[in-house]
Amino acid sequence: MNLLAPIRTGISELLAHKLRSLLTMLGVIFGIASVIAMVSISAGAREQTLEQIRLMGTNVVHINRRTLTGDLAREAERRSPHGLTYGDAFAVRDLCRFAEMVVPTCRVSAEVKLAGSEVGSEVYGTTPDYLRAARLRVAQGRFLCQDDLDRRARVCVLGADIRRAAFADDDPRGQFIKLGAESYRVVGVLANRPVGTGVGGFAMRDLNQDLYLPITSAMDDFQIYVEQAVKIDDATIYDLLRRMYYQPTAEQRPITQIVIQVKGEDQTAEAARVARSVLDRRHRGVPDYEVVIPAELIRQSQRTQRVFNIVMGAIASISLIVGGIGIMNIMLATVTQRSREIGIRRCLGATRGDITRQFLLETLVITSIGGILGIALGVGMASMISRYAEWETIVQSQAVMLALGVSVATGLIFGLHPAIRAASIQPMEALRAE
Repeated sequence: MNLLAPIRTGISELLAHKLRSLLTMLGVIFGIASVIAMVSISAGAREQTLEQIRLMGTNVVHINRRTLTGDLAREAERRSPHGLTYGDAFAVRDLCRFAEMVVPTCRVSAEVKLAGSEVGSEVYGTTPDYLRAARLRVAQGRFLCQDDLDRRARVCVLGADIRRAAFADDDPRGQFIKLGAESYRVVGVLANRPVGTGVGGFAMRDLNQDLYLPITSAMDDFQIYVEQAVKIDDATIYDLLRRMYYQPTAEQRPITQIVIQVKGEDQTAEAARVARSVLDRRHRGVPDYEVVIPAELIRQSQRTQRVFNIVMGAIASISLIVGGIGIMNIMLATVTQRSREIGIRRCLGATRGDITRQFLLETLVITSIGGILGIALGVGMASMISRYAEWETIVQSQAVMLALGVSVATGLIFGLHPAIRAASIQPMEALRAE
């Protein structure tokens, strides 16, 4: 017997019993479809998360201000009342030999107005090095320069979205924007920066909505935006009054973030260790800051993905086992129904190997067709999720090939026993039973 004859026989059996064949394949179809859909969703989420982390840069370390509450906040008020400060950035720059750039940034509380209308934007004070550290590009004009910081110049640079919202198609350079009670002259516009949806437990702020000032001007003209839970009591009122009349030095001014850029990704862990050591001494052990290493976030994302793949593999295995058992039951019933056919073939000279190969190939036809239908259904589900849920999905060719291979393996494993049982039927007993 050649290989085409059993395949034709298998297809004929499928067509002769369409409903039974469809019910037989359902386990494989839904098992494969769920795997394709979930792997596509996972791949899309992983790629978005990794892209956001890469936008931060893998050779940088972020030190962020941390908000404390309760006893920690009261302890911080006593031992390190200013939190993350401008002076911390200088200390890290001087003591961390791995740092190529140290960029302080502060978010300020300021309403952005143009022609009397408020424009939604986040306002940040920073230094000229922020352009390189954040991987931004200038579309029009220029970014901040050192002279702006030295003169405490009232100039600003707009993100792409805030530029469109405030000026539409007009050239904003040289025009003025009202920030609080002060007017700032626009000197540049940044190119559009892609930003993801923040899936996977990680989100990065939309830099297109930001407006940038020289950090020295920001600290002089505005109150630094600091989120802090405060319980109003006599001691707190006294502290607020004290702060109204106490002006901190420039080094004591609070900031939002410090970005450390090093030469290579392999130096980020050591740079973070040095920065923690410096800040722990300056803050007297108060944990009012957090260190984020994007390169480590990538490794964590990859570890999470491996765990997810294991879980998905286990779920898919259960689905395919259930589908395989159903196929095996149907094939055992088919062997009983076709015992006369088996007996006639044996009498005409078919060997046990021929009978085994025939039923095994018929099972493979069922599972292969089920696998192909499952792949098509899974790709369709992934496409619908991407279109209607606005969630990026990526259908990987490796996942498709693996799914098809698994469906074939299911046919081999669960079709072997019915095939062997069919081959073990004695010709005379089969004919006599009919």
